[in-house]
Amino acid sequence: MGFLTHKNTEKEERMKKFIVIAVAVLLAIPAISFAGSATSRWDLTLGGYVNFDMGWADVGTNADYALAPRDSYGAWESRAAEYSSEYAAGAAGRLWWIVKGPDAWGAKTGAYVEGDFRGQTGDYGEFNLRHAFMKLDWANDSLQIGRQWQRWGAHFPFGGYLLSFSGLGPSLKGQRNEAIVWDHKFAKDWGWYLGVYHNSNNDMGVRALDDFANSPYPFFEFGIKYASASCGRIGNQIMMFDIGGFVGWERNIWSVTDVTVPSNQYSDDTAQAWGVAAKYYIPIIPERKGNKAGAFGIGGNAFVGQNLGWYGGIGGYTVDPGLPGIIDPKLSYPHQWGGWFQIDYWFSNALSIHGWYSHAKNNFSSRAADFGLVPAGLPKQNQQYIVNLSYDVNPAMRFGVEYAHIRTKYANYEVSNIGTIAEPIPAITGDKKGTLNTIRIGAWYFF
Repeated sequence: MGFLTHKNTEKEERMKKFIVIAVAVLLAIPAISFAGSATSRWDLTLGGYVNFDMGWADVGTNADYALAPRDSYGAWESRAAEYSSEYAAGAAGRLWWIVKGPDAWGAKTGAYVEGDFRGQTGDYGEFNLRHAFMKLDWANDSLQIGRQWQRWGAHFPFGGYLLSFSGLGPSLKGQRNEAIVWDHKFAKDWGWYLGVYHNSNNDMGVRALDDFANSPYPFFEFGIKYASASCGRIGNQIMMFDIGGFVGWERNIWSVTDVTVPSNQYSDDTAQAWGVAAKYYIPIIPERKGNKAGAFGIGGNAFVGQNLGWYGGIGGYTVDPGLPGIIDPKLSYPHQWGGWFQIDYWFSNALSIHGWYSHAKNNFSSRAADFGLVPAGLPKQNQQYIVNLSYDVNPAMRFGVEYAHIRTKYANYEVSNIGTIAEPIPAITGDKKGTLNTIRIGAWYFF
């Protein structure tokens, strides 16, 4: 048992200390090697917010409601219309990185990256890329390259007060695309923008070979804007007016089978997509020396266009089947129009109330109606009434409570087959309208 009573010599103690230090250095090498990933070679700012909200609805819905489900019809009950629901969401929080880099070609350069955890392209809670673009800023010009908001329709004066993520969505809240956009300021408060972007009606974005990607042409957007702080501001909102639009093309390809030819053939039809939107915000009573008490502002947008279903609105397309071998099928698109109006008032610097009314409508083409091609489940009209009361505890924390009333009209009644399998009988099983009422509470922590 001598080894249990052995005493370390001074030399052995020094050797142990050397081994401990050597191991610590070796373990530290990977951390030192990746130290650059914790900061940046350039000026890097990290920000974002944590978000949580929950609510109750008088119909069956989830946290991303935008339309009301159909009402029950006669003796036929709709499950969504007859049973209320509870929902909650905690993945709408965001992270963003703002980078300021070295100058190039006489311009200030930078980049912006932002994402949330809503899992729009995967499971709920997965990180989802929202923005990723680089930027060059000159005195009167700016160039943005990468994934970003469309310019012609996107408008965000609701500034973190709107609790429902999909609120106002059917009435043109905007969409993100891969784009190259040029901004030019030609007077003190006036400017224009011109952009080219890839459009997609699929969450997979650039990885999707859809009808828009089948078009050989990208989409183009353009507009003119006015923004001035001469009438004051409310937070980061100053007086602004903007009118813009876009134009693009979609090509639908379908298989055509000819019994006289022992091979598969394809046919296609190209249709134009276009839209125009006007948007504004006016701080009628601006804040005073950074205090919003008594401040009052209004804002909103109005739009009209065709083939707008890709932006998350209430539209879609139908196909006129034509006559096989004689008349080719044709795409048939509804014209769409609508918009939303916003009103803001601050009782104090911390307590504020906000209200929105939105409207969106599909004017289905007579050609599609003549052929009975308007799907019964396609929304014809959608209206949202939303009111929100918010309280800022401090510059980092905000609480809110929100009520929403949504009214949706569908293209036709819901029809299902009843009776026997051998003798099905078409019957109306759902109304062509519906309503939704919900109350929601939420909290943000900005950093």
